[in-house]
Amino acid sequence: MVLSYEPGVKSRIMVCVTPQKSCRRLVERGAERARETNGEFCVVYVNRNNDIYKDLKEHKILIELFEMAQKLGGRVSILVGRKISDTLAEFANENDITEIIVGKSLRSAFEVLLHGDVINPLIKRVEEKNIIVEVIE
Repeated sequence: MVLSYEPGVKSRIMVCVTPQKSCRRLVERGAERARETNGEFCVVYVNRNNDIYKDLKEHKILIELFEMAQKLGGRVSILVGRKISDTLAEFANENDITEIIVGKSLRSAFEVLLHGDVINPLIKRVEEKNIIVEVIE
């Protein structure tokens, strides 16, 4: 999915969210960075199952995050992909993203071993394009 940006915008910030209320701080940071750099931001969510309506509670939180992003001047996108880091990297490359904002994983070390890491593979995939990845605690 390719987004269209205003001509001349050099700073494009991508905020990666999950259906958690704590992601509000990520959306706020994305809006702040867009203001600081006179750029634009988008909020993205990767749906791995192709079934976003599975959990109504998660769906409600995502809608709240998306509405917040739009009120702050951002765009929203729901991406579909099996491997989250690859899906995010492809979107970033296709849309000339200059900065990515992600939240630090709340997974335990065991869960990371079991399910894999998203942040480190994402950083590796985008570093050749000089895309900055900011990890928010």
